[in-house]
Amino acid sequence: MEIRTRDVPEQHVVTEQRSVDQAALEAWLPGAMSRVAGAATAAGGVLGTTAWPHLGRDGADQPVFVVIYEGNPNEGETPVEVCAPIAEPGAATRTVPAHREAYVRVTKEQVLAGALGGVYEGIERWIGEQGLVVAAAPRETYWTDFPAAGAQDPVFDVAFPVAARG
Repeated sequence: MEIRTRDVPEQHVVTEQRSVDQAALEAWLPGAMSRVAGAATAAGGVLGTTAWPHLGRDGADQPVFVVIYEGNPNEGETPVEVCAPIAEPGAATRTVPAHREAYVRVTKEQVLAGALGGVYEGIERWIGEQGLVVAAAPRETYWTDFPAAGAQDPVFDVAFPVAARG
C-alpha cells in the first residue's frame, strides 16, 4: 500500500449529513451524492477533477465528492457528511479548511474484497510512525464512476488530515 501526502486547498462545499451505521450508509450514500450534486449544480456546478489538481487525476473531468466520517459506521451509528465542492463561497453550506493529508488510492477490487478497513488502519499506523497526528475526521474522496470502473481501476482515495505532533 503506497501512502502519500498532499496539500488540499480550502474547499467551499454543499453538504448533506446523517448518522448511519454501515447498512444504512450503503442505502443512503448514492441518494445523498445525487442530492448533493443537484444542490451543487443549483449553486453553479460541482467542481470536477480539473479544478482540483492536488488530486493528481488525469483524463476526463469528473465530479468530486468527499465523504467525511466522524467515526466507524461498522461499529454503529456515526455522523457522515457528503460534500461536493463548489466555486461560489456564498452558496456553500460550509467551508472545509485547507489542510495536509495522508492518503491511499483505493481500487474497486479492494473495496469489493472487503479490504477497506485495512487501508484505514494502515494509514493511521503510518501517521504515527511519521511523528504526525490525525488532525480531523478521515474522508473518502470520490472522483470516478464506481459501477463503471474495472476491478483494478482506482476509484477513490482514503485520506486523513494530518498535523505535526505538538
